[in-house]
Amino acid sequence: MQAQDLQFFAASEVVVIGQDGEMADYDNPRGEIHGVAAYVVAEMSDGRRFVSPFGKTSRWEEDALPAMEKQAAALGLRAISGKLPINFSTWREIRPCYGSDAYGFQGIEADDAQREREEECF
Repeated sequence: MQAQDLQFFAASEVVVIGQDGEMADYDNPRGEIHGVAAYVVAEMSDGRRFVSPFGKTSRWEEDALPAMEKQAAALGLRAISGKLPINFSTWREIRPCYGSDAYGFQGIEADDAQREREEECF
C-alpha cells in the first residue's frame, strides 16, 4: 500500500450519546439522547476504505465534524509526501466505495441485491 494511493475525508453518523428517562416518549421509549460521531476515512484508489480509531463525539455535528475535517486535511498532506498515517495498521476496514472495483470484487453488490430481494418478500 502506497500513501499516495490514499485520500482522506471526514464522515459522521448519528449515535446514541446518553439516556434520560424524562425525555422518554412513544417514539423514544428509552429516552435516548442522540448526537454525532465524526471520524476520518481513508479511501484507496481501488475503493477500499478504512476508518480511523480516533474520532470525536458531540451533541452537534458543528462541534464534531470540523475537527475531523482538519485531521483529514493534515493526513492528506502527509500522504502527498509519501508517508502513511501513524499507526495505520490499527485502522479498521469498512465497506468499500459504492461501484468501485473493491465493491464488486468483495461481492458486496451481490449481497446487497440478495438482501433487497429478501426484504421484498416480507
